Amino acid sequence: MNKDNKSSSMKKDIFDQPKLIEKLINNRIDFSRYSMNFPEIKNSSLNVSSIDRVILTGMGTSYNAALYGANIMEKISKIPSKTQNASELYHNDYFYTKNTLLITISQSGESSDVIEIMKSAKSKNIFQIVISESKSSEAAKISDIFLPITSGIENSIAATKTYSLSLLLLLQLSLYFAEMRKISISKYLEDIKDFPCLLSRYLNETKNINNINKIARYLSKYNNIFCLGRGSLFTVALEGALKIKETTYIHAEGYNTEELRHGPFALLGKNIPVIICANDNLQKGKNVSIVNDIISCGSPVIALVTDREKYISKLANEVIFLPELPEILHHFLPLIVFQLLSYNTSIAIGNNPDKLRNLSKIIKI
Repeated sequence: MNKDNKSSSMKKDIFDQPKLIEKLINNRIDFSRYSMNFPEIKNSSLNVSSIDRVILTGMGTSYNAALYGANIMEKISKIPSKTQNASELYHNDYFYTKNTLLITISQSGESSDVIEIMKSAKSKNIFQIVISESKSSEAAKISDIFLPITSGIENSIAATKTYSLSLLLLLQLSLYFAEMRKISISKYLEDIKDFPCLLSRYLNETKNINNINKIARYLSKYNNIFCLGRGSLFTVALEGALKIKETTYIHAEGYNTEELRHGPFALLGKNIPVIICANDNLQKGKNVSIVNDIISCGSPVIALVTDREKYISKLANEVIFLPELPEILHHFLPLIVFQLLSYNTSIAIGNNPDKLRNLSKIIKI
């Protein structure tokens, strides 16, 4: 077992997130005017009101961020949006107009798949925004607008803070586009205001961390795991499954919650636990229904639910309670829980979560 986990880069990156999220919120939101702050776009030639389609792309973790971005962009700014991974998008004859916007997410800005599609888009005169940590990267040079993730160097191979900050930046960008299109955003900004404090309190509660560590040890004995979520929580399930694969070498798959019924149910049984993000109270009835069905198939259930939840918490084998959050934020806490589960399961198995098998990472500032 890795004894030096106290100095782990991944662990540090996870616990650095509350202060980084607070910094990004204060950098992009003017709470005195309840307005967004994107000078990079304001001072550019991009006419937000004329955008008729947004394409978001990336690879790996960045692709999961792009999926979230398309969902939140349509929800808040009402602009038709789609996602495709960069490799597939490059080889597709995708539809675009003179008012199409391409948003590329890439932590390093150097992924070859990302660079290929960006060069192709540039040849078609498609306006491009890149979300990245590296201003000196090839992607930043190709793009029309560079938006920094502002995470600082992420030394761990498994992305944690770069992912959560990419999601936050995509949420903020959606709010800015909505504001420019005369859509009211004041309620959303009010919802966001106190989130960093709540996140920090949650991570500072010893009982929360101890419970996650206990469940991580429970998961370490399995070889296969399903991760479920709906809406923005679906992207959390995908990213959570990816983190589990990367750090623990356990086979994990992320699914839309209802999609599990359409084939994968055949795999359920006592040797395959299911982690379900069920803190979306709008889908309470459907979540209770599928948890009952999963249990009837013999699979253990690990449920992420809100503090007030009274049904799933009594059915599940293990429960992680989360404070209730507004809808536009309810994905952030499950995301960080998945990061902690992955890290601690890796430690329980005896892996070094900072040195992952067969994986490497480009770090460029």
